Amino acid sequence: MCSGRVVDVIIRWLCEKCGKKWIYPVQKCIYCRGPITKRRSAKAKIIGITKVNIPSPMHPLTPYNIILLEDESGNRMPKKVMKDYKIGEMYEVQPAKAEGAVVISRIKYDVDEALRESINLLGGINLDPQDSVLLKVSCIEPAYPYQAVSTNPKLLESVIGLLKEKGVGSIAVGEQAMLGNDTMDAAAKAGILDVCKKNDIPFIDLGKAEQVEREHDGMVWKLARDAVERKVIDIPTMKAHSQLGIAGAVENLLRVFSAETQKALYAKGIHKMLPQILGVVRPLLCIGDAVNGMQGNGPTSLGEPAFLNLILASRDAVALDRVFVEIGMFPVPEWMEEAGRGGAGQVDLRKIEAVNYEVDAVKYPLRQPEKGATAHPRIKIVDGEADPHIFNTALRMAQKLVGLSGEEVSLVIGAHFTSGMVEGRRRLVLYGKDAIAKGKGMGIEAVAELTEDMPEIQRVVFLRSILENPDKKKLGIADAFRAKLAMFSQKRK
Repeated sequence: MCSGRVVDVIIRWLCEKCGKKWIYPVQKCIYCRGPITKRRSAKAKIIGITKVNIPSPMHPLTPYNIILLEDESGNRMPKKVMKDYKIGEMYEVQPAKAEGAVVISRIKYDVDEALRESINLLGGINLDPQDSVLLKVSCIEPAYPYQAVSTNPKLLESVIGLLKEKGVGSIAVGEQAMLGNDTMDAAAKAGILDVCKKNDIPFIDLGKAEQVEREHDGMVWKLARDAVERKVIDIPTMKAHSQLGIAGAVENLLRVFSAETQKALYAKGIHKMLPQILGVVRPLLCIGDAVNGMQGNGPTSLGEPAFLNLILASRDAVALDRVFVEIGMFPVPEWMEEAGRGGAGQVDLRKIEAVNYEVDAVKYPLRQPEKGATAHPRIKIVDGEADPHIFNTALRMAQKLVGLSGEEVSLVIGAHFTSGMVEGRRRLVLYGKDAIAKGKGMGIEAVAELTEDMPEIQRVVFLRSILENPDKKKLGIADAFRAKLAMFSQKRK
């Protein structure tokens, strides 16, 4: 299945009875109802070349070549390449040579074929039937598959199919939603639970699963036992991330750890600590879901689908993320540079072997995350590397006030903000004990201090009062009364 090294350049689905052909998978001929055979070609001749010198929005780098390939059966397929070729040359895709190579596959036919192509090029999945596997997906909040927040259910089902073909009997799917969200709700809306049910595979809420402790770099890490005792296949959604620059293979592993450990990593400085994750959990394989991918203000549904139509695969989580950074034309995040310095993975693009497609051939300028953006245009976040619970609930507070007008409010979160980050901002609200402590130490006079243990409805009422009253200097008795009234009304409902 995946252990072969035969790489298909062109695939056609052929009716054995009437000879009709399709360039996409079909189960039965629609003309004569005859059986279908899949015809594969590992080599093709270059019969045409077009050199493009004018850039376009989806093809920003020039010059590039569109080569027209033809196999021995006369089937043809175009392909974009950066390298120069000559008409008459034979074209074939070489499999990965380096252990940390990154395979880049376009979804030409369907997700399943693209996945199989990627795994073949990587040299297969090193698993035996007796192995236990955890498929670590990404579904951080309730969102539909088309929103690109969560791992594509079609990709997950294809991975499960490959493992079953290999005879792996013990397979589980696991995730822990972003702190403050319900994991089962997120998995249900993303279609992940449907895939698990269809394939008779358990879904594990890693936040509620049995925990174990591991010591690494002078710190005790608490994480789900399944992430230790099972071999992990990391299947992240590749996204822009307004805190971390991008979310991918490394960030996805953060949620195998307990809420306590996640908060500790952010308290120590997440850009410094994120690469340390790989010293505790090292995935067997990473499969980056860029079937859609996300741009803009991810990783939540504030971001937008990017429609990249790609699958990335690698045994090096950092290298995979580095290639995604280059594809989306993002700046290299601070944590990724730290990963390179610490030897957690390869970040030097010149040393990363790109297989199937050249990185420049699939580059597409994705919209960058806007620092401090929320769903409300007048509520901005000043992020001092706040932990996921504070970050998530801050975004949710702003979202609940969408549609209300008012004067700009800056919601300050996390313990690592600087005086320069708040300088010139007139109305500050400190949210969370870390931000409150840091703000007091800096002598900041905030309009309000909101703690994370306040009921959400109380925090929203206070924030609304500040938003709608530009002259408000401090919260008063009337604000407290309105908050209690809102909490009472909510309980009655």
